[in-house]
Amino acid sequence: MIDELRSAFTVISLLTFLGIIGWAWRPGSKDQAQRIAADLLADDDRDPRVADVARGAR
Repeated sequence: MIDELRSAFTVISLLTFLGIIGWAWRPGSKDQAQRIAADLLADDDRDPRVADVARGAR
């Protein structure tokens, strides 16, 4: 019984890991992460330059 649970946990863990890798490497992830990081690091959300970076404009 314990061996079956360990095997099931291993398979579920592997599938979860592969799902996270697939999610991270999908198209558009880098741009989205950069927009989120720019928004989090912004000192003042009212600054128009911050809004441009958050929208993806450079």
